[in-house]
Amino acid sequence: MYLVVFTLVEDYLTYWIHRFLHTKWGYEKIHHVHHEKTAPSGFAAVYSHGAELSLLAVTIFAGPAIMPCHVTTHWLWFAIRLMEASDAHCGYNFPFSLAGLIPFVVGAEFHDYHHYAGGKTRTNFGSVFTYCDYIYGTNKSYLLHKRSLAKLKTKQAEQNMKGSSGIED
Repeated sequence: MYLVVFTLVEDYLTYWIHRFLHTKWGYEKIHHVHHEKTAPSGFAAVYSHGAELSLLAVTIFAGPAIMPCHVTTHWLWFAIRLMEASDAHCGYNFPFSLAGLIPFVVGAEFHDYHHYAGGKTRTNFGSVFTYCDYIYGTNKSYLLHKRSLAKLKTKQAEQNMKGSSGIED
């Protein structure tokens, strides 16, 4: 129960802090450091300005501050959060990633688009879950991108089928 509450609190707070960090001031003064790393890497998850790390630390400690728990639960929470952040920044959808099992979990593909779209993007701010991006409409360009890729893949598959069957247009 603790970990569920901690995750929901951290995710909601991080969504809004991340949106703030993508304002003109927040990006130019703080968040641009994180976006210097354009190649996906688990290490990029923590490559940030000190002020950003401090702001995000507040979100990680907020849940345990609201619901005090055993120190072992704290350590488990911190380890889970670090692994999830590394997974979202790694650039690869592992078969065992939660994003592959639960449709509304942020994964590498979702967060990669955030970095791919550029530092001044207004999309995909979610930390653990995608519900805030869905509710507040900050995933629209990502969804459009996914639809465009799906259409392109379908078109390529159709062309490959025509080419391999020997049928000419």
